[in-house]
Amino acid sequence: MRSFILLIITAVGLLSISAHAAAPRMHIVLGQQWLAKYAPEYTDEEKKLFLLGTVFPDIRYLGVIKRSQSHFKGMTLDKVHQTSSAFLRGVYFHSFVDEYREKFVRKSQIDKKFIEVPRNLQGTFLKLVEDQIIDPKYDWSQFRNYLATIPEDEKKYGIDNIQALTQWHTGLTVYFSTLPSNILTQLSLFEKGILILDAATVKSWSFLLPKYASDPMMQKYVDEMLLAFDKTFVASVGVKK
Repeated sequence: MRSFILLIITAVGLLSISAHAAAPRMHIVLGQQWLAKYAPEYTDEEKKLFLLGTVFPDIRYLGVIKRSQSHFKGMTLDKVHQTSSAFLRGVYFHSFVDEYREKFVRKSQIDKKFIEVPRNLQGTFLKLVEDQIIDPKYDWSQFRNYLATIPEDEKKYGIDNIQALTQWHTGLTVYFSTLPSNILTQLSLFEKGILILDAATVKSWSFLLPKYASDPMMQKYVDEMLLAFDKTFVASVGVKK
């Protein structure tokens, strides 16, 4: 039963995210790229706070915080950089990534390639494909270690529910320990749907994710997205210099 509850917590965080918002792995990878360009002097503790901050805004799906408190429209890299707190930089960076990625996805129209997926679910499926592709390219052990403790910054962000914070960190730890398709496979064993997906869709996606993640076209799309972000980071750093 405990394993099922953890899967549900993880799936809620995974599937509740706006269709055009990045999934957790993409946020972390882009956060690491930003750190390399903007904050190479950061200590390990500061890197930890920044990366925890960049996934933190989506804790709102546990119902403990309003979207207006965690997501900010019109976020720019300048606004991110001007913030002194490493954790808040991460929180603000999250909004920048979501908005920039949405524009990139709309321009590419890559989500329309998923012919087996209903149009209203293609955006959600896409972010899972992105994370499925990214997973084997990186070592997530350090970030899982970061998730082992709850920083004071999270407690001071207007969330006094320590149980919710614990669930958030536990769910992310599960998510960063296996592939998105494996999570869906485990859920399908219970023959239950989750949020916007019925049981049949959960099972179908557990097979479709690996299929599309191995598609060279999709891998090229992810590489191009990461490169586009990187060029934006470099250009912004150049302006500051």
